[in-house]
Amino acid sequence: MQGYEMDIRVGSILKIKGQDARVIGLIRYKNTKDGNKTWVEYRLRTKDGERWLSMDDYYKEYSISRAANNVRGKIGPEWHEVDKGHQVVVACSGDVDVENGDAADFIEFEDASEDNILSTEIWDDGTEYSRGEYIELEDIKVVGYEAPKAIGGAGIFGSTIAFISVIITFITILVITLSGTGVGNKSISKYLKEDTRFSYVTSITGNENQKADVYKNIMPIATTDDTARDIIEGIDGNTESVTQKDEEHDGDIAIVTKKEYCLIYHPEDKPDEIFIQVSDRKYNYTSDNSPYKSSGITTHWYRSHYYSSSYAKDSSSFSKMPSAYKTYSGDTIHNIGNGYFDSYSSSVRQSSINARNSSGGGLSGGK
Repeated sequence: MQGYEMDIRVGSILKIKGQDARVIGLIRYKNTKDGNKTWVEYRLRTKDGERWLSMDDYYKEYSISRAANNVRGKIGPEWHEVDKGHQVVVACSGDVDVENGDAADFIEFEDASEDNILSTEIWDDGTEYSRGEYIELEDIKVVGYEAPKAIGGAGIFGSTIAFISVIITFITILVITLSGTGVGNKSISKYLKEDTRFSYVTSITGNENQKADVYKNIMPIATTDDTARDIIEGIDGNTESVTQKDEEHDGDIAIVTKKEYCLIYHPEDKPDEIFIQVSDRKYNYTSDNSPYKSSGITTHWYRSHYYSSSYAKDSSSFSKMPSAYKTYSGDTIHNIGNGYFDSYSSSVRQSSINARNSSGGGLSGGK
């Protein structure tokens, strides 16, 4: 598949307003409420995380956007509606979570400058928001191409890999079924240890013989948001809460499960890298060590979040152990969970349940 006025396809390497981006997927939509006019959305990987490039050659409108997880329906008076319709997927390729025929209602907003945009997509399984800006066609340059096989493309080689993957997946499911062990029992620690996208860095020893393990996301282009989604998917969404600091893109994220506490953050000395610290909750209860190479701001939020999200429950579970938080008098956090990542976790969990209980399963979704 290609773009309208330039050759953009899965595998293309772009420069958009000077920023490098790789196309890892694309979706062609038609608007059934506007004469079935079509446009293309390209899923991009950049050094700042996932972005979406929208190219509407009919109306000569082009934009670059990213997920706006903190909107959650709160669209202020600074935004005014400029377009709405019903979008249907007519073609797709690469790494996208849709298939032909998937559909959603959409509403587009602009601010007073008419440069910035806010988009809402209402899918069957939830509402998604994105925020971005208009750009000029001249801002988009195709500067190279990578074979699709390097980023999940097709072709004979890709089809062979896909077939092998299906066989491996089938065998894995069969082994799990025969052993009576559900995928959802996998811990974050085990997931990080087994997945090749993460590399072990070190361990921190706390009180009561407890320790926390630290891993690094070694993918060349990743964000804390990407990392959280990978972990949530890796444990089938079995979380108690997932909270992002200040709901900011690429900010610190804490994942709490029944037994574990996981912090995703940027180390202070290497802010372009992503560290993941994971431990049994007993480690957090008995120790208040700073996360490995974390900034003072991250450490402060980490302690506040643990105390607010888990301390009360852990006090009952570990009542016979001394706690490092017994005399805690710092800040507390009230917005634990209940945001985008909790919703995402719930969707993954339900999808996993459906997949195990029937031959179907899974959820349709948008960008």
